[in-house]
Amino acid sequence: MIASVQLPANRVPDHRAAPRRPVRLRNGEPPPLTIIIPVYGDLAATRACIDSALNALACTPGSTIVVVDDASPEPDIKRLLNDLAAEFRIRLLTNEHNLGFVGAVNRALGETGAGDVVLLNSDTIVPKYALQRLRSAVQSTPRVGTATPLSNNGEYTSFPIPNRSNPLPPPGEIELLDELAGRANSGIAIDIPNGIGFCLYITRECLDAVRELSDDFYRGYLEDVDFCLRAAEAGFRNVCIPSVFVGHEGSRSFLGEKRSLVMRNLRVLEHRYRRYATDCAAFLLADPLRDCRAVLELKLLTNQQVAAGPTVILCGSSAGRAIAVRRCRQLAAEGQHGLVVQIRSEGQRQLAAMFDPDGGAPQSIALDVATPEGREALLRFLADLGIRSLEIAEPNRIPGACLAQLTRRFAYDLLITDTALAMRTAFGSGVHPDWTSLVAGARRVTAIGDDGTEFTEAVLGLQVVRLSDPSAPPTLYPAVSGPARLGLLVLHANAAEFRFIRALSDQLADADEDVEIIVLGSTLDDLKLMQRTNVIVTGDIAVDDVATLIEGHGITKLVLDIGEPAFGHPLVDALLATGLPIAATEWSPTPPGRGRSTDLKLQAGFDTDATIAAVSDWAVEDVLLQPDRRSGRHRRQVGARLP
Repeated sequence: MIASVQLPANRVPDHRAAPRRPVRLRNGEPPPLTIIIPVYGDLAATRACIDSALNALACTPGSTIVVVDDASPEPDIKRLLNDLAAEFRIRLLTNEHNLGFVGAVNRALGETGAGDVVLLNSDTIVPKYALQRLRSAVQSTPRVGTATPLSNNGEYTSFPIPNRSNPLPPPGEIELLDELAGRANSGIAIDIPNGIGFCLYITRECLDAVRELSDDFYRGYLEDVDFCLRAAEAGFRNVCIPSVFVGHEGSRSFLGEKRSLVMRNLRVLEHRYRRYATDCAAFLLADPLRDCRAVLELKLLTNQQVAAGPTVILCGSSAGRAIAVRRCRQLAAEGQHGLVVQIRSEGQRQLAAMFDPDGGAPQSIALDVATPEGREALLRFLADLGIRSLEIAEPNRIPGACLAQLTRRFAYDLLITDTALAMRTAFGSGVHPDWTSLVAGARRVTAIGDDGTEFTEAVLGLQVVRLSDPSAPPTLYPAVSGPARLGLLVLHANAAEFRFIRALSDQLADADEDVEIIVLGSTLDDLKLMQRTNVIVTGDIAVDDVATLIEGHGITKLVLDIGEPAFGHPLVDALLATGLPIAATEWSPTPPGRGRSTDLKLQAGFDTDATIAAVSDWAVEDVLLQPDRRSGRHRRQVGARLP
């Protein structure tokens, strides 16, 4: 069966300049404001929304609430709305038949007089002063057609993580966020590709030009986007007002149908507005709301009163970030809270980007620690948080001046995640940082799991505290034989990994071996590698993807590091738990009795060509594997070099 959708014709853009609006009426009063709330189901959410809107109404002179009962099937909702209307607290419009979101809104728009309107979903929570400040911000900003506040669930305007449905905070926290947003971002309006319909402020001038919502869309998704794009064609601005915060539960209306509805309506939208996808991509890349979120996060964090501050884990790479997140999970299991600070380079800047792995604030704060001002701001921020402790991973990736100030200011632990410091200490000059003094100043040296612990003790000669969390249970795979499908884990996306994969691919192809390389992760140039007939690149993966990838690609052997380990990385442990044969560098001497005959142990410092030759030979061994009942691992049953 072939389904077809009739797409409306393209509209001709109208680039007329929108008129400037009067800020006040002749009597000095602000223009009237009508809040339109379409209602169908969910009594609890509807009651909470209307109650919050009524509280906001009391603080917003000249405003009224129009509720549209869109033929609700719930008697309790009808009773609630009729009671409120009888008390003259709302104006109630009742549809005899269900018209859907668009029909309900358009009916209300047709029955409003002068003044601006706010379209409000029935699953929102409006803080007391939100509508007053939203109207004030719009009136002081030229050429506004639509305005959208910040929200926990507002697509572009979501906080703290943008473009995500963050959990709905409790009512008291919503009020606090709105109050802090008003302090943090007063007087700011940021242009966005389109407004978001959960709380969409529309000026009367825009309504007069654009008229009503389009009925070309299916059941309540993207018609708000279409309205805003028509407003932009008419010369109006779509803005976010980050000084206002409104709570939004989200996705109550159609639940599991949302994705299919959005995809159908998106085809209509992209047909009508050819540049829309490009404009959205550019906005997401630039993220002009980031600074507004960061300032609000600073206000929120300094406002919080906690008995004990968080533990901060400092890292300097994407692999280190994954290990730091794992460390935060360990802390959470112990009843403590962890935050991650990752140092990353952006041109001449060295940004200390902070985030909470649990999805709370901070997510957007980034300070340039290449400057004295940025380093001082970081020290002040951590001090204001009252951090419990500082754990430093990858100190060689932290700018020296920043690391020196942090270690002087705070008590710290060293978290061993790789061999970089030890290799530099053993083999060369220019060691950064001073390894000896860094160890001497630490309260303790720690490592996650056995490998990092053994390396620290055997190679560095240090007493180490092993940080552990429950191991993943082994996942046993069916017995396999024949040519390998080689799963190769990449964690650093650097030139060394890229060259290794390319050289291994060449070696296997030249030897005419029927071995496929499945690259687990992202590289410097995924597309270039994918042009090779014996290479597949999965892109970024998570621990939950491991079983699916191994089964889907039929992976029979794994290569876990290419010259640089990541002790404690969750992906390494997840792949080890599969029990598949492993090729990995032996960073510390293997204790007697450990190791399997199916594995390939690579020596640290091996010549690259020798390493590739060893992996290539190991990859083409024909190994039939059976699960070992005692260890849960696999053991070699038959092994022979393929002809």
